[in-house]
Amino acid sequence: MDKKRYAVIEKYTTPFVQLVIEKGQQKDVFEKLQQIKDIFDNTHLAAFLSHIGVDDTEKERSLRYFQGSDSSLIDNFIEVIIHNHREDLFYDILVESLHQLEEISNEFEVTIKSVQGLSEEQKSKIIPIIERKFGLQVRSLKEELDASLIGGFIITANNKTIDASIKRQLQTVKENLK
Repeated sequence: MDKKRYAVIEKYTTPFVQLVIEKGQQKDVFEKLQQIKDIFDNTHLAAFLSHIGVDDTEKERSLRYFQGSDSSLIDNFIEVIIHNHREDLFYDILVESLHQLEEISNEFEVTIKSVQGLSEEQKSKIIPIIERKFGLQVRSLKEELDASLIGGFIITANNKTIDASIKRQLQTVKENLK
């Protein structure tokens, strides 16, 4: 993404996020924005909105489907984007808004890769450790199964990783034997 495009995205994102924080609605707005992002990720809506051959009224109509939630902040935010004909930037603005809300609140989704799923007891024990090691609050845990790890786990949050997998330990031993 070029600097000019990012500057436009920031022009919409920063005031919106500041307003959300002022109103104390970061948790509710984050959840709703994440749901909208999930819809975009599972469809081709971002490509549709940024396609030059799609009529502006169709783009507007598509974005209006996300209005009418119980969040007037999101409804008004979408209205501003439509009013300024920035539908093509909506997905990027959405992603940047989520990122800024995470950074400000210091709450992140944590991904744990392991060979088998964790029990509720294991999750409750590992969350405080993750929060202490990463210096953040766990918003949610996302589990991914990966048999190639052999054992152990890989924890990722806020662009940081702890790799305590058997696979990595075996690779380290292999490298040390060379």
